Amino acid sequence: MAITRRELLRRAGMLGAATLIPSFTACTLTVSSGDDEVGEDTETDTESESDTTGGGDGLPEYAWEGEPGPETIFSHGVASGDPLADSVILWTRVSPASPDEAVRLFFEVAVDPDFELRVAADYIDVEATSARDHTMKIDVDGLDPASTYYYRFYAQGRVSPVGRTRTAPAGASEHLRFALASCSSLAHGYFHPYRELSTRADLDAILHVGDYIYEYGTGYYGEVREYDPPHEIVTLSDYRRRYAQYRADAALQEAHRQHPFIVTWDDHEIANNGWLGGAENHTDDEGSWAARKAAGTQAYFEWLPLREGAPGRVYRALSYGELVDLIVLDTRYEGREEQVAPASDGVEAFYEDRQLLGVEQESWLLDRLASSTGQWKILANQIIMGQLIITPGDEGELNGFLLPDIWDGYDAARRRIFQHLIDNAIDDVVVLAGDLHISFANELTIDPYDGYDPETGEGAVAVEFATPGISSPASGFDAGTLALLQSLNPHNRYVAAGDNGYVTIDVTPARLQADFWMFPPQLRESPEFAPGSFAAGWSVASGTARLSEAGEPAPAKADPPPLAP
Repeated sequence: MAITRRELLRRAGMLGAATLIPSFTACTLTVSSGDDEVGEDTETDTESESDTTGGGDGLPEYAWEGEPGPETIFSHGVASGDPLADSVILWTRVSPASPDEAVRLFFEVAVDPDFELRVAADYIDVEATSARDHTMKIDVDGLDPASTYYYRFYAQGRVSPVGRTRTAPAGASEHLRFALASCSSLAHGYFHPYRELSTRADLDAILHVGDYIYEYGTGYYGEVREYDPPHEIVTLSDYRRRYAQYRADAALQEAHRQHPFIVTWDDHEIANNGWLGGAENHTDDEGSWAARKAAGTQAYFEWLPLREGAPGRVYRALSYGELVDLIVLDTRYEGREEQVAPASDGVEAFYEDRQLLGVEQESWLLDRLASSTGQWKILANQIIMGQLIITPGDEGELNGFLLPDIWDGYDAARRRIFQHLIDNAIDDVVVLAGDLHISFANELTIDPYDGYDPETGEGAVAVEFATPGISSPASGFDAGTLALLQSLNPHNRYVAAGDNGYVTIDVTPARLQADFWMFPPQLRESPEFAPGSFAAGWSVASGTARLSEAGEPAPAKADPPPLAP
């Protein structure tokens, strides 16, 4: 077998100077149909004083002599993310006996869960140290498109759990499936939706659109589970401890182990209702906003398996071949101006120069939409783009909106995007959102009271799906409020609140379908897992911006690769 050795930091031009990720190149491995069978699962002995792996394939082997490290050294599991057609980010964290200890790791990647067919293996020259909270990310490239791989790490004679990941397709695809998730308040209960997602073998990736953690102290917002640290998190040490607590959760850890994640942040990764220059949940006695934002940002990039470019930048695009162009946005901290005060008349929200994305990100988005070669343009965004109007404008007056923190508080920015779609005849645009812990299926229009026909969908320029929270409650929206909102917002074709859950996004060349999977709120208070149920399905046909209700979930993908053992 020809071996392509490691190309350390080959992609350095993509990365920030302080956050360089080691890069490794896999060797090509072609498996004929007659060689597809793999052996029974074998348990790696992590207790031995000399733990080895590999052999016979020409790739480096791991060996350790001496006393093994702590049994809990891989207590935060493994993860992968930001898959491209030929590469993926692999992540782990080690917990050595001494917090100041530097730990050297070894990794291996295979096409089978027993690692009999390895494609990459090597020692990582960059050690895991306290400078990055002992987290480690590597970029493994040279992989085949639309392929499933299994991976694991070794350190101090111990082996991590086996992870499973998948690359994006490079050309045409007939079927892709993603899951959409957001808003996991650990204080409100247990992450059953994550657990269920970990069992769905046919997902290409999980799209997480923010509020991965919450910054509050114990008892402030939810009382089912206590936080570590127990106080509101402000410092780098605080944020790191909170991520460590979240990633010790078995359900979240298992979802990461089985699927690549594509993430963006919302506000609670730093502070509630944040914007470029501050947050509603930040006060002067908590220190400078710049220091707190830097701390939250550093911990986020340490603990999440996303690629690192310009420091603090999370907006990016990932191609899923000819079928999907996935555009990940930052509507929270990149360029957002401060929210309109709730007591104001809201006129400021309609100012022509008002920014949500910021000039640079907005220009990048418009260019990306115009130049996209993907049939479906999926915008993974934090907040609801469809209007939530409470007082319709009359005779030219402005519409009165419910929430200044969503796109309604930045109407001019939304109009610029919608007009760009119209002017450039860009169709098959789908927006994904979270934030409110409410399920939505929306037809997107510049103004639902001007030029839009809810009976036919004429005047809509795109569609939107919003996911309920993993565990966060949809407080303040009872059935009467939802019914009133829907009557005033006919473009909100589907609205549901109260349950937790996630959404699957099923994509074919002919249509895109969103299926809503719900968990009754009482389940989140019990650590015992209970499955969710199909609540609704809504689809949009290619070339239209009209939503149609689906009576059943989209068919599963055929012959999904086996889950990691």
